[in-house]
Amino acid sequence: MMIAVSVIDNNLPYRTTLTIYLEKVPGISVVFTGSSLSELPQMQKAKPSVVIIDIDLSEPGREAVQQVKGILPEAAILVLTTQEDKENIFASLTAGAIGYLLKTESPKTILAAIRSVHRGEAVFNGSVARQILTYFQKPVNSLPGIGAYNLTPREQEILVLLMDGLSYKDIAAKCFVSIDTVNSHIRKIYAKLNVRSRAEIAARFR
Repeated sequence: MMIAVSVIDNNLPYRTTLTIYLEKVPGISVVFTGSSLSELPQMQKAKPSVVIIDIDLSEPGREAVQQVKGILPEAAILVLTTQEDKENIFASLTAGAIGYLLKTESPKTILAAIRSVHRGEAVFNGSVARQILTYFQKPVNSLPGIGAYNLTPREQEILVLLMDGLSYKDIAAKCFVSIDTVNSHIRKIYAKLNVRSRAEIAARFR
C-alpha cells in the first residue's frame, strides 16, 4: 500500500533533504510539502495519510498539531522537531500526535517511523520515550500536591489508570467493578481536581 506523506517544516534545507530521500523510497509518495500552517488548506486537498510537522511552526507548539488534526482527523501525525522538553512532548501527544522524533534522527529512522505511525503504532526516540516512561511510572503518592485533593485509595488507583491511557472498560475490568462504578469514581475525581479531561489531569501532575 502506498503511504501518502505530507511534510510541513519551515526549514527549507531540512525539508528538501527529507523530501528528496522519501521520494526515492518505494511505497512512499510525498503528496505535499509546505512551510507554514497557512498552507494547511492546500495540504488537506492532497489527503495525506501521514503528516510530518515541526511544532516550531506555532506558539504554543500543540496548536500546529491541533490544526492538522482538525482538518485531517484520520491522518497519523508525526512530530519532527528540535524540541525535546516534556511540555512540548505531552502537549503534542494530547493534541493528537502519534509519534515524536527529533531532527537528529537518521532518514532511515524517520522512514521506519512513518511506516509505524501509518500502522497506528506510537513512535518516540530514546530521550522522549524515557521522559514518558518516567512520567507514567511515577507513583501516585509522589505526584505533586496529590494529598490536597482528598482522593480515596480507589480514586487514586483509577487516577493512575486514567493517566496510563486505559479505557473506562479496561479500568472496570482491572478494578473488578462495573463501568457505571468507574464513571462515578471518575466524575468525583474530575470534581475534586476541578478538571474536565485526561489532558488536564496530565497537565496538572506533569
